[in-house]
Amino acid sequence: MDALELLQQLGLNIVWIFKIYVKFALITLVIYFVAEWYIVRYGVELEDQLDAQLAANERPASNSTLSKVFRFIVNFFII
Repeated sequence: MDALELLQQLGLNIVWIFKIYVKFALITLVIYFVAEWYIVRYGVELEDQLDAQLAANERPASNSTLSKVFRFIVNFFII
């Protein structure tokens, strides 16, 4: 193989790597926009429910670990 073929192969490999990064970026953007849509759509309702429970001195309906993790993630995106 001469130098030109090696450079061509290197260029193709760089293009393939770039395509992989672009795919991951697009997937990340889709996930981000879905999360933003969910927060805008349901975030206020969730905050109102939690505030109402705290105002009434009621415990949350569930104190499970999954519920805690979900509340943490929702609060992270809202705040």
